[in-house]
Amino acid sequence: MRAGLCFDGFYSINEMVELARLADEAGMHSIWMSDHLCFRDSLTSAAVFLATTKRITVVPAPLSPYSRHPMVSAMAICTMDELAPGRVWATAGTGNATALAEIGVTATRPLKTMREYMEILRSLLRGETVRFQGEIFKINGAKMGFTPAAGIPIYMTAVKAHMLRLAGEIGDGVLLSAGCAPEYIAQCVAEVKSGAERAGKPLKRRDVAGFITTSVSSNAREAIDASKSFLAYIFRNKHHAENIRMGGGRVDQERLAAAIANRDWEGAKKFISDEVVYAHSISGTPAECRKRLDEFIDGGLDLPVLLPMGTQEMRRGVVELARRL
Repeated sequence: MRAGLCFDGFYSINEMVELARLADEAGMHSIWMSDHLCFRDSLTSAAVFLATTKRITVVPAPLSPYSRHPMVSAMAICTMDELAPGRVWATAGTGNATALAEIGVTATRPLKTMREYMEILRSLLRGETVRFQGEIFKINGAKMGFTPAAGIPIYMTAVKAHMLRLAGEIGDGVLLSAGCAPEYIAQCVAEVKSGAERAGKPLKRRDVAGFITTSVSSNAREAIDASKSFLAYIFRNKHHAENIRMGGGRVDQERLAAAIANRDWEGAKKFISDEVVYAHSISGTPAECRKRLDEFIDGGLDLPVLLPMGTQEMRRGVVELARRL
């Protein structure tokens, strides 16, 4: 079974490099570096992972049209592929609307923006001269000076129905956000299938990857607590309301968002109950985590991507969990 490893950028680059090397040695499929604004940069980190590993695929996630022009994204992807040919994938997504708002950027017309962004990025990665006069982007004959020898798949990040259908239509694969409950994953896969059918292509040609918040410890209480901060960070976003409902829990998203805005992590964790952690993550002993992983795969994930929580020792335990799969 394929399994990936995800980094959220919340801890140091040196800690991530250590885990990347372990994942490479363990034979994991891929490393996905999240692009959370205000934390470690995904493109810089991804290049470091490529330089310090030998086999594993590396994926910065996502390239956002609101923070990176498609030419800037194409330059970065092609440079990394030149460093490690055949080991780079790309993802594109709007990014976190709440985080974008914090830096004064409004994610307007996301569906149209993503459709244009994907078209331009594909053309640039193929080495084409791009003349594009869209509603969002204008490209006047730009062309990359160097391109990958082989095609690079572009996944789309999505969590809501319309974007999931668009991802199924035009993406090479779909990447689901961390924190999605298995029940919500199944609903997302149905939307992706609808988009793939709209494009006249079978779902099996649309790889569904998903980040899974994962915390492993011999002490189940320690593992559950370790997952709360990250779930608090992502569940402040209103687009997770349906996901939270389908997981069977309740979260005061307004008060949670206020706590995160103040970087009050301990206060934010109080809004995430143990029940919410169980429904939206893999947290517990190694045996419990292995069993719980099956439920996420049964929800429809082709490629589970484990997002390790807790101390560095606990994060090593996540890689060890993957090694044993």
